[in-house]
Amino acid sequence: MVERRKAPAARSGSYRPGWVAAAVGLLLTLAAAYAVARWERRVTWTEFEGVAATQLLEMQNGVNEYLGRLVTLRTLFESANEEVTRSEFEVFGSRLFENHPGVLRVHWLPKVYRKERAEFEAAAVNDGIPSYHFKSLSNGTLAVAPDDEVYFPVFFSTEPKISQVYGMDYFTDPIRWTALERARDNDTVTVTPTRLFKNDNAGIHGVLVVVPVYVKGTSRFTVADRRRNLNGFVMGMFDLGQLLQSIRSDTAESTAVVLIAYPPAVAGMVQSQPDYSSVPATSRTMQAFAKGPYWSGALKIADASWQVQAIPAAGGHLTVRYDRALTVLMAGCAVTIFLAVYLGMASRNSRELALANRRVLELAQTDILTGLPNRAFFLEQLKRAGSDPRYLRGVFSVLMLDLDRFKNVNDSLGHAAGDALLRQVAIRLRSALREGDVLARLGGDEFAIIQAGRYDQRASSIDLASRISKLIAEPFELPGHQVEIGTSIGISMAPGHGEDREQLLKKADLALYRSKSAGRNCFTLYDEVMSVELEARNTLEGDLRDAIARCLFEVHYQPYFDVQTGRRRGAEALIRWRHPTRGLIPPDQFIPLAEETGLIVPLGEWIIRQACDDATLWPADTRVSINLSPVQFKQAELFDVIEIALRNSGLPPERLEIEITESVLLERAAENLAFMERLSSIGVSLALDDFGTGYSSLSCLTTFPFNKIKIDKSFMGNLTARYESSAIISSVVTLARGLDMSVTAEGVETVQQLDGLKTLGVNFAQGYLLGRPVTAVELEKQPLVFRPHRDAA
Repeated sequence: MVERRKAPAARSGSYRPGWVAAAVGLLLTLAAAYAVARWERRVTWTEFEGVAATQLLEMQNGVNEYLGRLVTLRTLFESANEEVTRSEFEVFGSRLFENHPGVLRVHWLPKVYRKERAEFEAAAVNDGIPSYHFKSLSNGTLAVAPDDEVYFPVFFSTEPKISQVYGMDYFTDPIRWTALERARDNDTVTVTPTRLFKNDNAGIHGVLVVVPVYVKGTSRFTVADRRRNLNGFVMGMFDLGQLLQSIRSDTAESTAVVLIAYPPAVAGMVQSQPDYSSVPATSRTMQAFAKGPYWSGALKIADASWQVQAIPAAGGHLTVRYDRALTVLMAGCAVTIFLAVYLGMASRNSRELALANRRVLELAQTDILTGLPNRAFFLEQLKRAGSDPRYLRGVFSVLMLDLDRFKNVNDSLGHAAGDALLRQVAIRLRSALREGDVLARLGGDEFAIIQAGRYDQRASSIDLASRISKLIAEPFELPGHQVEIGTSIGISMAPGHGEDREQLLKKADLALYRSKSAGRNCFTLYDEVMSVELEARNTLEGDLRDAIARCLFEVHYQPYFDVQTGRRRGAEALIRWRHPTRGLIPPDQFIPLAEETGLIVPLGEWIIRQACDDATLWPADTRVSINLSPVQFKQAELFDVIEIALRNSGLPPERLEIEITESVLLERAAENLAFMERLSSIGVSLALDDFGTGYSSLSCLTTFPFNKIKIDKSFMGNLTARYESSAIISSVVTLARGLDMSVTAEGVETVQQLDGLKTLGVNFAQGYLLGRPVTAVELEKQPLVFRPHRDAA
């Protein structure tokens, strides 16, 4: 017999693996540390870039808010129906930029023609501006503006009324006028870079922002329209450094990032001094930016862009620390040392390790209880069987074995006895095999054999199965007991039945199923008819499931009559399947399949509901009898199903009779008794069906609360011809009377049989003489009293 693979023993090693591991580990550690350092630098820089970009975005949003407030002043002038007064401008402008540091001043520069100059100067003096007159700006010096065609003087301002900026004509300064022209012609906000203007207090450089204002309701579609319809300018002077600092203080400023902002180039010259720095712009800070690397972005103010540069703050969390790289280096060195030591020590223990591995391999392919190979080993051998030289020309057989009556041993003697029996079975099976055969326990009481090829494989397989059947049929000696079991065997052969292992196993299983169906303790060789039958069975099962879902069943009723009066006292519900292609199918062709697949449960529930509904239309003294399947009897909710069917239909429980066969009662006696007592408690009658064909009829009558006995139809055939049948029926009637039960005789087909039952005192009769199974509609058309034709015999 083929044994499991043996793992080869390992050879003793040397310390060389330890040194090799140390060298390789050190190289890998250094490479890993370098890779992690690069990764840390890349991740930290990516995080830094994200923080810097966020900071720039927050600054940009803040600047846009300032510009938006300045544009709001333009709306004041363009939407007012009347001219804006100085007080309105001052109040509106002051409130608009309240709590907004960085705004140095805001001006209103109206467009004034020569003929309007005197009027504007007088109006300003009347508003409290002392000595107000238009001023020209030349080389940084203010003087009375000469006559000109048009002026753009500072008329309103948030500056004190004594400020020198009042009356300053921006038309007279080329740089200022350039910004105003861009704003006017493009209808956009413009800016003049820094380092051109100072305030009057401390010489802080400012940024000049200009917003054009057009006459209300006029066109500004073309440049000519804009120049013609210009009303003036709203101008703001911002301290960029203070403005940006206030924006960052209003947001989540990151101290881990250093930001500086350079102004745009003026006249082609790049500015070297920043307008803003988040930290003091020391030489050390400038060197850090010069050394790099740094992140760069653009801060857009009106129509110009400031270059913003950022570097991680020294000591901040965005500075690369290489902590993970150092950790990897230290951990790698530690692992390398450990591995080198381990491999050195392992060289001394290689033999023990090899033996342990071999033992693990054996256990993985061994059934612990019997010592036989397990399913994994069997499937591996079956996969190799086609190419293994042991199997002549790919010829071999697969035998599937299932022990008969093993469950009885387990249940009656305990699992310890069952285990001992399995070990003895394994010993006998080993003795029946030859070299080259494979035996395995698949689980439970299932075994499998691969029989090596012979020249006459069919005869060899039959011979092996016959010898195994005889061996297993001999009594087994267990502690304190002698037990007898059998074995059912299914056989498939390669290559005749296929070469695929799944197909061979499936076909051997089919043959095994046929053996168990044939009465057990036998063997069956696979035949193609089995596959056809299986396919037909699967088709029938599919049709059955579909029929249950589509409700393609009918309930027919066979009546039973009072033998003495001839009056109909009830009808037995019998299921019929109305197949769309095969017509009406009797129950004996599909009920066993329904019980095997569990489909009898939903089918049985439907029968109970339908029968109760139909019986409500019958006379009040007519009962309906329903058979219960053994599978249904194990259903925990069966009582609820019956109770709900009675309640929904309105049928009194006294008109329902449940028929139970003796085989149902052989198991779960306590549970069955409790169920039947619950049915009796609500008024449902119980009948013992097929009486006289079981194993424990008399004990059933005294243990369970039956109301009726139904004599099996097998006793009716010889009722009038043999005295024995008459004597048995008479005894049953006497027994039933003593137990206060009624008796129904099934299979009555002749008037003589009916007369004999009447003489013997049987209460009810049922059979083809009295009525065949019919639908509920046809049953209602039949007479309620049976009158036999005496001359029909």
